[in-house]
Amino acid sequence: MNQSAINDYWADLVARYRASPVPGFLRWWGGELAALVPESFRERLVQPRPELWLVPDGDSGDLTVWSGGDEPEQLDVFGAAEDADLLRDRWAALVRNFEDGNPEIRLCLPDGEVLQCPVELPLAVESGLEQALRYQLDQLTPFQADQVYYDHGPVTRDSAHGRLKLDLHLVPVTRVEALRERLAAIGIRPHAIDVVREEEAPVSQGFNLLPVSERPSYVYARARMNWLLAGGVALLLAIVMAQSLYLRNLTVDRLEAEVNNLRTESEAVMELQQQLEDSLAAANFLAERRRRQPVTIQVLDEVTRALPDDIWLQQLQVRGNELMMQGQADGSQRLIELINDSELLDDAEFRGSVNVDPNTGRERFNAQAQIRTGRAVNAIDAESGE
Repeated sequence: MNQSAINDYWADLVARYRASPVPGFLRWWGGELAALVPESFRERLVQPRPELWLVPDGDSGDLTVWSGGDEPEQLDVFGAAEDADLLRDRWAALVRNFEDGNPEIRLCLPDGEVLQCPVELPLAVESGLEQALRYQLDQLTPFQADQVYYDHGPVTRDSAHGRLKLDLHLVPVTRVEALRERLAAIGIRPHAIDVVREEEAPVSQGFNLLPVSERPSYVYARARMNWLLAGGVALLLAIVMAQSLYLRNLTVDRLEAEVNNLRTESEAVMELQQQLEDSLAAANFLAERRRRQPVTIQVLDEVTRALPDDIWLQQLQVRGNELMMQGQADGSQRLIELINDSELLDDAEFRGSVNVDPNTGRERFNAQAQIRTGRAVNAIDAESGE
């Protein structure tokens, strides 16, 4: 890609940016933000860009030097007949007076020397506006593209009719080149060619008729330093925020790890507690079961105490709370009464019929009774002293 193509591409990008609503939004947004900042602080933070305006007088050929800005101030007048070397020294002195860096130099042509031409174009050419203006300039104006320097003002879109409206400003190349040669002799190379209205003080229109390829780059040193400082502060804030987030994540990870450890320990404690409860329940179950079951020795003692000597037991068996008895007696009917009178035994009854043993002549019986478990336990506790 050659230099001409690069310049055309850059000019097209600039035109698209100027035609977009972005510049207007940024100006509005900047104005709204600036209104929130005290004026004294705002002036110290970012002072207006220093500018020097050179306004030529078409009749006398003099160049009036103004300090640009919202309140222009006349600094000097370079006469048409003055020596260029002397003017160069005076110009250098003017430039040195700017403490915030070299000013932007604008050659400001009076609006009476600049042709203003309203132009309407199809809305479809907005993406390639600069090229469209260059190709159609001879149809829109009496000049060829290489005969004039031109720039266009704000773009208005008429979407309903598909039209693009703008103000085109033109000045003959011969007029500008004569002024540029004179400025070059003094050592001045303008950054922009602007248009001013002639009033008590010139009022800049904000154009730049110079082709993009011929515009010297200008950097406002103080603004660049302020932007660099602001960028450094923003970067520092971003680093601090990133570090804060990083430390927060570390803290969260550490706390989560501690919570997981505590949860694991808690689960282990709960498991041990459950095991203890199960062990206690098993031990209590055995103890309770033992307490509820009658003690055989106690039952035997009670039966021995309750039965007289003429009643013999041949077999005695304890099954849970049941007492099974087999034996012989002289009058076995007494057995039921004796058993029921006991505090430990109850509900005595014969199982089957009562027979007489032919060998001994005594009645053979088979009886059963219920053991009173609660009384047996109480008796054991009383004996043990609990």
